[in-house]
Amino acid sequence: MQKTIRNLFVTFSVFSSLSALSQDDLLSLVDDKKDEGPKKVYATFKTVRIGNAQTIETVKKHHLDYRISHRFGNVYNSDLKNPLNESFQSWLGFDAASDIRMSFDYGVTDNLTLGIGRSRNKLIDGNMKWKILQQKTDFSMPVSVALFSSVGYFHSHPDDFYGIASSDRDFKTSELHRFNFFYQVIIASKLNDMFSLEILPGYMYRNYIREKINSNNKAADENGFANIGFGGRIRLTKRFSIIGDYFYNFSKYYANNTNASTPLSLGVEIETGGHVFSLFYTNASYLVENNFMPLTTDKWSKGQVKFGFCISRTFAL
Repeated sequence: MQKTIRNLFVTFSVFSSLSALSQDDLLSLVDDKKDEGPKKVYATFKTVRIGNAQTIETVKKHHLDYRISHRFGNVYNSDLKNPLNESFQSWLGFDAASDIRMSFDYGVTDNLTLGIGRSRNKLIDGNMKWKILQQKTDFSMPVSVALFSSVGYFHSHPDDFYGIASSDRDFKTSELHRFNFFYQVIIASKLNDMFSLEILPGYMYRNYIREKINSNNKAADENGFANIGFGGRIRLTKRFSIIGDYFYNFSKYYANNTNASTPLSLGVEIETGGHVFSLFYTNASYLVENNFMPLTTDKWSKGQVKFGFCISRTFAL
């Protein structure tokens, strides 16, 4: 009997020691995690674009994102002789296509994406997005920052690019005229689980432009001009958010110009399982910054807004 009790005591002592050691190991792991410091903030936005605007998000490392983007025609246009009838005839713009683009974006790293695309108006573009800073959960780093740049090349017929009139080409033409460039800094912050905001200062430069004058202030269109954008996402439920973005061009040519406008998009974002659908309306007819930043002419006040969608498929390489 005494031998049995002695064996039970020894067994209990061994298990107690192992339990204490296990608890020490678990506590050490907890302590190690505390020493790691604040974590990085992820999913400031759910996709790489809000509406027109780029977001801080990049394509995952060694993944290829293939996209087909489509922008329809105007829902309404008060400048037309019979706008209601024209809206019915075009089925609120769904019978028309103002722009279509196919693109490939590859994640070189988790923070660096390289892409190429081709738009319906004969524009081929190459772009880069590089995230250089990432927000921390304790706001010791309150924002994420990325650099975005895009170069475009118009391969359209010379008459479409320069114009048919001889006065539009009273100089020696060059292939370099067909290039344009866009540079942007994306500064974004996930303020809380419901609200994300970003500011996008940028600069647009076109090697060639046709002469255009703002009739209201006599300001001429410029090859290069600065601009700034604002974008946001308000999460109302677990799967439903309101999204929007707006850009303002600082060139005097765009100030109170009846023949030019600045891009604005408003819509909703719906999450369904592993997919995110962005449904929005915008007055921008084109899909990439090299086009819609200098060439937006439609206005919300005239009902000149169009619906757009994007189909994407990501491949792990």
